Amino acid sequence: MNRKKLFLILFWFALVISFECVYRMTIFKNIIDGDFIEMIVFCLPIATLLYFITTLFGEKFNRIISTIIIFGLYFIFFAQMVYYQVYNSVFSVYSMTNGGQVFEFWRTILSTIVGSLYNYVCLTVPVVLYFVLRKKFFDFSKNDVKLTALSFACFVFLSSISLGYVGKDSKAIYSSHNLYFNTHAPILSAKKFGLITTMGIDLNRTLFGMEEKKIELSIDNNENKAPEIEVSYNTLDIDFDSLKENETNKTILMMHEYFSKLSGTKKNEYTGMFEGKNIVFFLAESLDPIAIDEELTPTLYKLANSGFVFNNYYSPLYPASTADGEFRTEWSIISSRGDTLTLYAHRNIYSPYLFVNSFSDYNINVYHNYDGTFYNRTAYFKALGYKNFKSCFNGLKMTCGTFHESDLEMVNASINDYINSEEPFFTYYITLSGHLSYVKANNKMAIKNWDLVKELPYSDRVKGYLASNIELDRALESLISKLEEAGKLDDTVIVLTPDHFPYGLTNDHINEVSEIDRDDPFELYQSNLIIWNNNMKTIKVDKVGSQPDVLPTVLNLFGRDYDSRFIMGQDLLSDSEGLVILANRSWITDKAKYNSVTNEVISRDSDEVEQSYVDRYNSIVDNQFKISNLILQNNYYKKVFKEE
Repeated sequence: MNRKKLFLILFWFALVISFECVYRMTIFKNIIDGDFIEMIVFCLPIATLLYFITTLFGEKFNRIISTIIIFGLYFIFFAQMVYYQVYNSVFSVYSMTNGGQVFEFWRTILSTIVGSLYNYVCLTVPVVLYFVLRKKFFDFSKNDVKLTALSFACFVFLSSISLGYVGKDSKAIYSSHNLYFNTHAPILSAKKFGLITTMGIDLNRTLFGMEEKKIELSIDNNENKAPEIEVSYNTLDIDFDSLKENETNKTILMMHEYFSKLSGTKKNEYTGMFEGKNIVFFLAESLDPIAIDEELTPTLYKLANSGFVFNNYYSPLYPASTADGEFRTEWSIISSRGDTLTLYAHRNIYSPYLFVNSFSDYNINVYHNYDGTFYNRTAYFKALGYKNFKSCFNGLKMTCGTFHESDLEMVNASINDYINSEEPFFTYYITLSGHLSYVKANNKMAIKNWDLVKELPYSDRVKGYLASNIELDRALESLISKLEEAGKLDDTVIVLTPDHFPYGLTNDHINEVSEIDRDDPFELYQSNLIIWNNNMKTIKVDKVGSQPDVLPTVLNLFGRDYDSRFIMGQDLLSDSEGLVILANRSWITDKAKYNSVTNEVISRDSDEVEQSYVDRYNSIVDNQFKISNLILQNNYYKKVFKEE
């Protein structure tokens, strides 16, 4: 091997490792940690393969291939760094094929790049060096047969070493073995194997599927002893023995076994508290506690500080798209594989607990003040059985076409559809006014309400965000006023949850207003859940919760029959311990916080957190990801509830 050939292979090693190191520096805030050596081990066969490919043909063609590969890798790393800084996740191959949403918001992308410019410059340096050095130092001529065979043999050898690394520990839930073969946790995979290997794993799973059915699910009832007094659970009388007898599919049999061993959550003093009352449900775009202010948004403030007050509610952002918050709220399962980028992907999946099924005896209407074709919502709601979905350009008569449409106008344009209903109504609003961008010049709601925020001591981006959410506050004010005029307020419950935290703001922006440090990887997602009725007393709830818990909490309050074993969320008013699961498999309980990336455990009280407790909840979290995917992949509810 001549010197220029040696320089070429060394360059590929340096390029791959430097890209991965810059990515680690950007995402994990350090380069060298306990997983650094393993990442290097996985980089070596990749670099060797790139050398093999770029010396396989004639010199001119090899140069072209090299340039394409370098620009391709640069684009992937650049895009993934931006995506993580905006969404706190790794975008999947599925997201790429569906036009990842991150590319729609170029202003947010630009501000993200400017905010971490040093990292993006570091990523660019190897690309510049390639063009400076390639003619003088690199030999792109075709390798002879011996050198070609040697380079391929090195690739095979180094690959076997990396696979040996994977096989050395297969017991832990997030071991290298499980992350490589069995568990979809791209952030953890990227930390252990590097981004290129993680995307390779994701591509393989996208093309050929992921056989999670081979994983044995550990079962934890959360109750080790029989109760001393008789209690009633939110469960149904399901004959699992009969289901097992008539089932031959091993995956379905395993799922029957899993669910049959769970206890579910107990009924409680609030069960049926709102039975027969109307519901107005808001999925509030990007709402955050910083937008809830006694003077600026008095109606939001009133609702958030009376009724049920949930002191530890979170709105995590999940990886596929911002529609994940919507999906997890209504389905009460966890989206983790990237296929909720379009809600329509699950149009043929049955769930007995969707609003349209849980409240089938209600007058149900759904409204969205944006184009109904976005996320295929028009087709999605129709496929699920919603007969009355209206959106911009689809029956909702309001001002449309400027993106930041008014939540207030949506409520006023729709309220006559249901307010005089003789039967109870369930009204579902998907809001838009709080959506990014929060630059005044590009946000109609920010312009409309700017005079109310212009004197506040915050940056213009924060002012734009606050001004946008004033429109939601006015929508709620108008709704309450009209319900009261119609004599329906006392018999109506308002439920509101954000879909996710305001990713259009940086942590520094949020911290301008927030009373707590939102740089904390858990408290970044601190949020509000509103469940309010005009006649109820204020009830404070300290249990932790997030979007999947909304559905079972509402079902319990309205006395709806449901089986709490079959959904991932839990009634926040029950006595079971709360659980919030983040996209990277970190979690929060009433007792502790666990950071899956750093393996750090933080006690939420004065007691020491035992390792057995951490292991138990890691197992529960892992189960919920797996079971959620299996429910969707196998249309499992249809098999259990025999829905035709």
